[in-house]
Formats: sequence, structure tokens, C-alpha cells
Amino acid sequence: MTFNRTGLFALVLLSAAANAQDWQPVTGEEALTRIVADTRLEGTLKDNVTGVARYNADGTAVLEAWGGTFKRTWRIEDGDKICIVAGNESWCTLLERNADNPDEYRATRLDTGEKVVFSLSGDAASVASTEPADSSGGPAQPSAEELALKLSNPTAPVMTLGNNFDFVMFDGDLDGASDETAFRYTFQSVFPFKRDDGSSIFFRPAIPIFFGEPVPSADGGFDSVGTDLGDIGFDLSYGFTTDNGMILGAGVAGTLPTATDDQLGKDLWGLGPEALVGKIGKWGAVIGVLSHQWDVGGSGDGSINTTSLNYVYAFQLGGGWQFASAPAITYNHDAVDGQEWTVPLGVGIARTMVLKGRPWKFQVQYCNYVERGDVFAPEHQIRLSISPVVSAPWNK
Repeated sequence: MTFNRTGLFALVLLSAAANAQDWQPVTGEEALTRIVADTRLEGTLKDNVTGVARYNADGTAVLEAWGGTFKRTWRIEDGDKICIVAGNESWCTLLERNADNPDEYRATRLDTGEKVVFSLSGDAASVASTEPADSSGGPAQPSAEELALKLSNPTAPVMTLGNNFDFVMFDGDLDGASDETAFRYTFQSVFPFKRDDGSSIFFRPAIPIFFGEPVPSADGGFDSVGTDLGDIGFDLSYGFTTDNGMILGAGVAGTLPTATDDQLGKDLWGLGPEALVGKIGKWGAVIGVLSHQWDVGGSGDGSINTTSLNYVYAFQLGGGWQFASAPAITYNHDAVDGQEWTVPLGVGIARTMVLKGRPWKFQVQYCNYVERGDVFAPEHQIRLSISPVVSAPWNK
């Protein structure tokens, strides 16, 4: 027999008085199942950000936090432990009951030793939390491992503020080409709009800033251009993830002629279709984003007729670590023969952490451009990405 109730989690360090209370072990599969099954738990992750978990009688569970949905399972082990399985991770707790207050319980997490006091009742309750969420997660908090996988899915309705710092080394037939380097910064945010059916509409602008960008000059040398804004790229797409882990989406990709120096942009508007397909599982994610753009206006003399394939992979390594990269292959249909392809091979490492309650993703990538233009083009690129997760107020 199960009953509905809300768990009131007080995530506090136990005082000496609390430790002195008479705590009695709760054991037996039936007794523990009655406590967990059909329970709704809430936890404060950050100011004005709440995680809500529902633990069902059939052993499944769903946690909603930061706009994303995290699927879990739970079970009773050895008649005295409640174990939660979240992706590739699992943790178990021992449960005790306060003999002086039968509605009050104390859970001890076996892997960390953390003790949590909470109460259960048939009435709805709000959460009282004084300890911020951390990377290990909890009954109503996603772990760094869960967050890392969720952030690898472009259709997940989780909002991030991406900050990309690039160091680029060049090569080519021009004299001095191999001596040229550049530093670039790109702000790339994800604005997700969650739909009731679990799908999402997402808008992702990429705003580049160039610092001392080398541009070939008429006298055969190079001009250093910057600090300047480049052309802003964006995509606006609809996507969803199926129950078996297929990632599907479609939309439009575009370019805005926002460059503040003509040498850094084309003064053309670009627009075209975009499609994405991928697969995600406990092991990680592999995704391809294919797009094509044509020029649809502007005052520039050139053209836009480019196909791009952004190939993304992220393999879970545990503890929020991933082997991951996301290079983009391009094919310029209007380039001279033999100069159409730009092909980077990318490798990287990423770490998702929860710092003072907020998830952050840190990533370092290296790209070697194995196919590029002969005259002057990037040869090597190192990227540092720092991306905090924020709450999208419109998805609440």
C-alpha cells in the first residue's frame, strides 16, 4: 500500500542536539517502499531555482531541474538501503526515524556520509534548504554526471551562457602566413522554449569579437584588425528526443551583417535550412547538425553559398567528465576549384561541475584543420569554453 505525500527536505548540517536525538533504523523492504513510493521531493538548488523529483511506486523517478527532465530509477537493497540510479551513477542511503517525532527522518548517504533530516506528511510542504547543491547530486538535485549528459543534447530545454575563447594559428602560401595568430571571443547563448509535449524551440546566437585578426594586405603583408565585432550567426530550430534516445530537429540558420570592419564580414544577409539528427544514451551523445546558407540580401559584392556540418560527440567518463568536441566542416560552393573544403578534426575534454548551487561546464578543445585553403587559412585552433547554466524564467 502506498500513499501520496511531499517530502520536506531540510538540507542542513546536523547540530549536536539533532545528533543526540533517539534515531531508530528503518528496515524492511515493505517499510522503506511505503516511505519512498509515490513521494514528491523538492530541493532548493539556487536562489529562486527549485528541483522537483517524483519517485513512483513502480521504481521509476523523474527529476525536473534547470528546465531539464532527468529520468531515474530506485530500489531497495538488502532490506535496509534505499538506492537511486541516475544514468551511470547510483548511491544508497540508510534511513532512521526520530523516536521522539515519528514524522521526522534522517537519511545517511553511504558514499559521502552526508546526513539529511526531513519530514513526511500528507500535506503539501515547501522546501527549507540551507545547503547549496553540489556535484554529487541528491534525491531532488541532478548530479554533475546527469547535467553533463543533458548539456550534450541541443534539444534539451536548458539555458546556458556560452563563452568561447579561441587562439588560432594560421598557415598558407603567403609570405609570413605561418607566423600569424589570432585571438577571438564568441558569446554563444542557448535560449530554449520548452513545449508541453517535451519538445523545444531553441534560438542560438553566436556573437564573435575579433582581437588583432590578421588580414592579408595589398602590399603582401598582413593588417591586424580589431577589436571589432564580426558577423553574428544564429539558428532557430525545433527539436525533440524520443524515448529510445534519438535526437531530431529542423529549422533555419542565418548570418547577420554586423561586422564593424568590412575586412571581417561580407555585408551580406545569409539564410537557409538546418537539420539535426543524433543519438543519446548513458554512454554519451553523437550528433550531426547539417545546414546550408545562401545570401538573401545586403550590399556586399561577394556571395554566401556554404554547406556546414557541425559534428558533435560527448562520451561520458564519470563524475561530470567527458571526452567531447564540436568542430564544424564547411564547403564553400563558390570557392575556386580545390579550395572549397575546410575540415577540422577536433578532440577535447569537458567537465561539468556544480559550484555554489549553479552548474558550470568547462571545456578545452583542439582542432587541426586537415583540409583548408592554400593561400591563407587556420591550421590549428585551441578553444576554452566556460558556460554557466541559468534558469530560463519563461520555462517555469
